[in-house]
Amino acid sequence: MKMLSSKGAILRTRILRLNILLGLIVLLTSFFMMMTGEYSTLTERKEADQVYNLMMIGSILYMAVIWFGCVFTRPFWKPESN
Repeated sequence: MKMLSSKGAILRTRILRLNILLGLIVLLTSFFMMMTGEYSTLTERKEADQVYNLMMIGSILYMAVIWFGCVFTRPFWKPESN
């Protein structure tokens, strides 16, 4: 894997951090919708909570994978600072 220029490394870092932010937004939105949802029946609440739980777990896993990608691949593409 080739080393990126400083601008390329900064751009890749920003893109990865924005992906982590996107996962956090999905997590917080799902949590907010779960807490403030109004349902007419218990069945609707259970179905909606299952969807929100899957979204929250998925966003946590997404953030973890992106973070691991950012941290563990950094030596391969980030130029050394002198």
